[in-house]
This record gives sequence, C-alpha cells and structure tokens, in this order.
Amino acid sequence: MMAMVWLKASYQPTTLFSLRPSWATSSGGKSLLLPSPYALKMAVLDVALRTSGQAVGEAAWPWIRDMQIGVRLPRQIVVTNLFAKILRLRRNPAPPGSADAGPFQKTIGYREYVYHPEPIHLAFGAPEEQAAQLSEWLAQVNYWGKRGGFVQLLAAPEPAASADDFILLTAEQKAFPAMGLVQVLDDCSSRMTFAHADIYNRKKPARVTRHIVLPYRLARSSRSYSLYERVEG
Repeated sequence: MMAMVWLKASYQPTTLFSLRPSWATSSGGKSLLLPSPYALKMAVLDVALRTSGQAVGEAAWPWIRDMQIGVRLPRQIVVTNLFAKILRLRRNPAPPGSADAGPFQKTIGYREYVYHPEPIHLAFGAPEEQAAQLSEWLAQVNYWGKRGGFVQLLAAPEPAASADDFILLTAEQKAFPAMGLVQVLDDCSSRMTFAHADIYNRKKPARVTRHIVLPYRLARSSRSYSLYERVEG
C-alpha cells in the first residue's frame, strides 16, 4: 500500500463564494458555506489538465479522486441572500408579440453569497510520491465553486504530520458537536472514472454525499443576511 502524506494550503477568498448543493435547482437552493470535496478535486483536475495536459491529468485522476481533504474555516462566516433576475430556457414558445419573445424567459431565482473574512485552511492527503505534483497544482488553483469565486494562495503548500486539527470532509464523522450546522457535501465515488469527470463525455459524474456537521451556530440574522460563528471548545 502506498504511504499517504498530508499537505496544508491556506487560501484567502478574494470574492464572495457561492456553491449550491448538487441536488438544488437553478431557481433556488441555499449555498454551501464551504467548497465540497467534489469541487476541490475538480479544481485540482482542472489545473492538471490546463497546465500538464490530458495524458498527465487522466493518469493522475485515480489519486486525485481518492484524496482525503480536511478544512479549517474562519471564526465567522456571513451569508448574504437575495432574489436576482435570471433567464431560463423556455419549455413552451412565447406568445406572438410578447415582450420577452425568444428561447429564454425572464424569471427570478434565489441566490446566496458567502463572505469569508479570514483564510480557509485545507489539508490534502495524497500518495507520498505525488506530493510534489500536488503541491505544484495547488499553487495554481484560483477559484472554487461557481466561476468567479476567486481565491489567493497565501503561501506555498507545506507538509503536515497529520490533519487532526482539521474537519475531515471525505469520511463519515464519528464525533460532532450536538449544536453544530449540517452541510450536505458531495464527493467523487470510488467508481468514478476519468470519463465521468470529462465534460466532453456524456457519462454523468458518479458522486456520493455526506452529512458533515460544522461547529458553527447562527449568531445573528435579518432579511438579507445570516451571521454564523464557530462554537469554541
């Protein structure tokens, strides 16, 4: 069995983050408070394909898919919510002479955007012989979730003895705070091949979902925002 090592990387979000759960519709759905393991692995695969080519990315896919990921979030997280105008593909033709004739119809959608005032710390567990390659790719990751959710790596990824001080996102939780906040996060199935991840292939991604309890509580809220604070201790 190949030995696994941990790499720590800290990213500062430079824009608001938004990532709806995989089961949400385009018209609504609350945003997750953090990038899911699936989103993080897709970000690494994206960098691998763009910088190293398809042959290298495809060969690396099995260990990218199986990476262990842990997270440490800021002390406070703010979520703003709003209704926005969107265009949606019509199911039926528009009546002749209508103001919004065409293939799309105007409607509204519920949207949430997450503000992280402090860096997000991540731990990646990967085969020891792939650590150098993973470190190179992590240095080039610049967005998570919806395109435009930009992040900035604060320092070169560095080895870690363990991920004990991180919340593990790639395994079922054995212990969690009773008053925590549940997040339904998706991850890559162990049966997911590169063809499932290839956007030019018709195969649908093979995912699994996990319920992860974060040590956070709702501290304050109004019609347009929610403030979450980490539960200490």
